[in-house]
Amino acid sequence: MEMDLNINVRDKGDARIIDLTGEVDAYTSSRFREVMVELIDDGNIRLIVSMAKVEYIDSSGLGALVGGLKRISEKDGKIVLVCDQPQVLKVFEITGLEKVFPIFPSESEAIEAVSG
Repeated sequence: MEMDLNINVRDKGDARIIDLTGEVDAYTSSRFREVMVELIDDGNIRLIVSMAKVEYIDSSGLGALVGGLKRISEKDGKIVLVCDQPQVLKVFEITGLEKVFPIFPSESEAIEAVSG
């Protein structure tokens, strides 16, 4: 059974927050990538990806994040993640990506980090 991914974008000061709900996998990661690319190309260089409601992420989801990071880094921007889901955090730890992406347990901490 395919779980869908809901993507919601909202403003918080000079940052844009991408709220993800569901699964970020081979079926849904291209939509997530398109949203990130569009935001970055529109000049949004402070992105917070909230994964508080993500139940599952696979390598294609991680690839979308890394692609977004490369693109935003070219514009001297920043991507930070909000995640307190143990099963999702474990994927970042196993792949070593917790060293690449700043990951915060709360949205307020992520906003502070991206704005500071």
